[in-house]
Amino acid sequence: MFRSLVRKTTPLLAFGVGIAAFPKDWRKGQFGDKKLLVINDSVLEQIRSTDRYKQLVNDPNLKHYNSSHAFPDQHHKNYVNTGLLFGPDLMEIDPIVFLDEKNGELTSFYHLGDKLISQDGQIHNGIVSTILDEGLCSAGFPLLPSKKGVTASLSIDFKNQAPPQSTVVLHAKVKEAKGRKVVIEGYLETLPLNKSETPLLIAESKCVLVEPKWFKYFAWLQV
Repeated sequence: MFRSLVRKTTPLLAFGVGIAAFPKDWRKGQFGDKKLLVINDSVLEQIRSTDRYKQLVNDPNLKHYNSSHAFPDQHHKNYVNTGLLFGPDLMEIDPIVFLDEKNGELTSFYHLGDKLISQDGQIHNGIVSTILDEGLCSAGFPLLPSKKGVTASLSIDFKNQAPPQSTVVLHAKVKEAKGRKVVIEGYLETLPLNKSETPLLIAESKCVLVEPKWFKYFAWLQV
């Protein structure tokens, strides 16, 4: 009984310590609608001119937003896509997301700059892995009881390396949703900006997303 009590109370205690240590951050945890300071407008215009974007933006069943609007402002600096790796020659746009919350389908657009390369001069596979992890989880979150979860496993099959200054698109779809577990599959490919181009498949991935039992106790915090 004592061990069971410890298992249940330790996460609560740790979370409480976090709130006590950083009270200002928790109090101001409201979702903002601020445009990030660095953005590549020419890339945005190219994306918006594609048939794929036009089809998505006119679909009334999809939620359309920028990645930075999906979480509180104070966490932007710690989020890869809009903080640590956001800026000129890095991730040059606030990722554009289209989400079908009911069916667990997601399409999102990114632009990868010259400074995101590995030693071979191509986009680093770590960047691809991060995009797949965050994107597949975003597709699965709405189908969890508390709408929040953690990655239990992520498998990636790398197909081709993307060149720098690539505009890429992520396609993700929930394949299984049962209780506190969601399985999502997806793939990342380059976005053809004209009809003469064909997409380059960069990687395919499968993610298992789970919601820890104790997550339900923090729904009232809205974090």
